[in-house]
Amino acid sequence: MNDLYTALCQQHGDINEHLEYMHDVCVFLDAKVVVELGVRSGVSTVAFLAAMEQTGGTVWSCDINPARVCDAIADHPQWDFKWGDDIVLAADAPQCDVLFIDTSHHYEHTKAELAAYAPKVRHLILLHDTQLEWPDGALRIPPFPVRVAALEYVDTHPEWEWSEFTHNNGLGVLRRND
Repeated sequence: MNDLYTALCQQHGDINEHLEYMHDVCVFLDAKVVVELGVRSGVSTVAFLAAMEQTGGTVWSCDINPARVCDAIADHPQWDFKWGDDIVLAADAPQCDVLFIDTSHHYEHTKAELAAYAPKVRHLILLHDTQLEWPDGALRIPPFPVRVAALEYVDTHPEWEWSEFTHNNGLGVLRRND
């Protein structure tokens, strides 16, 4: 997994510049469970699995579409993939050290994900695409929907603090401060 992870870090993409941080923060926290909402082709999954190989943890992922991943991921013993709507599957999700959100990028959906999953998170929530003004190309209110939903969540939940990487489509970081 480590060779694939290293290769993906060097391959241009919409998240590759965040993979090292995502991996390293899981190792630093000695994360035992990562919950990943949105898999697509499994690029972020690879980073998390490479970290879990070091910590002995697992990755629980879900996506509304079937995952289009390589065999190295599909057969990985530390990966549990659920096919379905992440809001419906929230009740089945485990308590986790790190939550990663990279799904529809719609404001209301991101708000619903935070409401459903944040109470299960011990340390960190990562949200990709915080710097996309109109993620699906349609002019919607509000602009930057993932970022706005996360900032609103922090405003009403003082146990979380916000920081953000603004490059490579943005990566929001919510850290528990309690």
